[in-house]
Amino acid sequence: MPLPAIVLAGGLGTRLRSVVADRPKVLAPVAGAPFLAHLLRHLGAEGISEVVLATGHLGEQVAEFVEGGVPGGMRVRCVQEEQPLGTGGAVAFAARSAGLRGPVLALNGDTFFGGRLGALAAAHPEAAVTMALAHVDDASRYGRVVLDRDRVAAFEEKREGAGPALINAGVYVLSPGVLDGIEAGAFVSLERDVFPGLVGAGQIRAVAFPEAAFLDIGTPDDFARAEAVLRRL
Repeated sequence: MPLPAIVLAGGLGTRLRSVVADRPKVLAPVAGAPFLAHLLRHLGAEGISEVVLATGHLGEQVAEFVEGGVPGGMRVRCVQEEQPLGTGGAVAFAARSAGLRGPVLALNGDTFFGGRLGALAAAHPEAAVTMALAHVDDASRYGRVVLDRDRVAAFEEKREGAGPALINAGVYVLSPGVLDGIEAGAFVSLERDVFPGLVGAGQIRAVAFPEAAFLDIGTPDDFARAEAVLRRL
């Protein structure tokens, strides 16, 4: 049975204000539709029928988008943060608010990852976190993931001239224990606060999708690139 998905849709989008200033980043118009519509379409194509949107900045606009219609057969709910909680705090808050008890798929609302989510979920039972890796030609903005066979051994910091690499695609399968360990209402970053300890324990499994599309709309340049790529998908 496909996992429920939690989409982090509460980002401020400060670097994108010159392009989209009047709406949350997930509703930025890309290739003829709000970016969130492309994400939901891909999730639906992967068999995911339950989605929780963790909203924040201008969350009422996201709720209006959902009320206007989502892909057929898909249940989409919005959970509004009263204050920023970080990636970990937001996912934990959304899972608790929506009553999700088992493993969940978590992903960023400002990136598009075209990999097979079923394959990611199938690899999960052997670790606390299963992370999707994408290939990029220039990892300068992202840092790279260092592997020890199928486990994450380390995260290298961003650096100029990093060249091609496998990076964290921002798509995870998270076991309930990971979210249970996050205090309710606390600001917690998965990447900075949770993952380092799990790496040391060998509890983050990585699955590489070197051919999958990976798009980040966080900057005006990447936003323009997403427009071109999504029109071809």
